Amino acid sequence: MQPRLSTPVAALAAGALCLTLASCGGGGSAGAEGGTATSAEAKAVIADAEAAYAKFTQRQPAPPVPTLPAPAPGGKRLAVVTCSIPVCVTLSDGAEEAARKLGWTVTTLQSNSTPQGFVSVMNQVAADPPDALAYIPAVPDSSIRPQLAKLQAAGTKITQISPLADVLTPNGPVGAVVFGQNDAALTGTLMGQAVVADADGPVKSVFVWDPSFTGSWGPIKDAYQKVLKGAGRQAGVLEVSNANIGKTVPGQIVSYLQAHPDTKYVALAVVDYNAGLDAALRAAGLSGKVKILSRAADASSLKAIKAGTQWASIGLELAAAGYRAVDQLIRLMTGVPLGDRADAPGWQQIYVKGNVTQTSAQPEPPGYAQTYYAAWRLG
Repeated sequence: MQPRLSTPVAALAAGALCLTLASCGGGGSAGAEGGTATSAEAKAVIADAEAAYAKFTQRQPAPPVPTLPAPAPGGKRLAVVTCSIPVCVTLSDGAEEAARKLGWTVTTLQSNSTPQGFVSVMNQVAADPPDALAYIPAVPDSSIRPQLAKLQAAGTKITQISPLADVLTPNGPVGAVVFGQNDAALTGTLMGQAVVADADGPVKSVFVWDPSFTGSWGPIKDAYQKVLKGAGRQAGVLEVSNANIGKTVPGQIVSYLQAHPDTKYVALAVVDYNAGLDAALRAAGLSGKVKILSRAADASSLKAIKAGTQWASIGLELAAAGYRAVDQLIRLMTGVPLGDRADAPGWQQIYVKGNVTQTSAQPEPPGYAQTYYAAWRLG
């Protein structure tokens, strides 16, 4: 199917948000495949996929941000705990920019994407509790329960980015999430719908991910598989390690494709899996024989899409997600109810060759910074 940029006649149904984001892990096996069906239900899934594809290949506006009842407070201390993969860095840069615009002092700490490094950094944060904390976890919260308890007791307001589980509990230390379960499910649904729509129905595909991050990426994989199965063809699964991005991951994908030569689409859980992949596909004689779909589009993936070496990528809030985290923290600090903003799907868009208009930076919601500044009542 060629890209269609017209207004859809049906809306996307969202499922049960991570950046997106994860650090390193282990594993390296392929999941089972199979299953075919063509029925009225499958036709409905395909029709929904085509409608969603038409909608989300159009330019998506920045989501609205409710205006605060009073200007956002200045002079606060924010700690940001981030990981080492590029999408994490982009997100933490956004949080820093937003906080400095507010006149806050920001300390950004790198966990090196290891459990030991993450726990060490959280010990450092807990030793001098800030007013606010935004963190990307490398281990479940059960491993840092004492640190979170100390921060909560000190009055620190906390937002978690790409949580490894459902962390929002009544009176718990974490008050909001970015890239939570709802966002992740929407991403996986969009990825599946893009594949089904482009293929005009059932097609053989593989989802590539690191299962060490089941808590954050599991909803993405599950939603992707649900769409593919609903359309009449179960998706394959390839397990890799984020520690091997740009190293062994390209070879693992090539090996999978050689073992499953009828695979037509490769869905990457994160855009960073593209590192070295095009060269590996060309070396194996597979260039142009499969379509690559990635998540968390960046400048490199947009260039590849424009050049025709990658088919599509899902654009997510990246720097804007840092702004979203700061917005949540403002509301937590000032007692403004978050409502569904505590775990809301963020901005997303499907990028294909026909709608890529720039290749110099990662896509973001249009005008997102000014949208937040207005909501925070900055002069």
